[in-house]
Amino acid sequence: MEEKDFKMLESCLINPVHPLISSYMKTSIKTLKEHLPYIHNSFNYPYNNGKIEGINNKIKVLNRVAYGYRNFMNYKKRIILHFKLKTTEQKQPRSQTA
Repeated sequence: MEEKDFKMLESCLINPVHPLISSYMKTSIKTLKEHLPYIHNSFNYPYNNGKIEGINNKIKVLNRVAYGYRNFMNYKKRIILHFKLKTTEQKQPRSQTA
């Protein structure tokens, strides 16, 4: 895995497993075999969704902490403030009354 050698990983997973191996390990090997094409992609491409997963986790934590917000707009403002995002809301132009 550290060397990103897909052929070696594939050969380890395809070879028959030892009969004394635990059922949990057999299940893990079976799952890895089913996901081999995706594992191959992860070896070839540097992209992952770790940043998005982190943002989702922080929003879920804020959701638990922000239980008492009265309305959605306050909750949304808290998320924007936490992530230091810029709002997309347009300010209403002031009416030019004399």
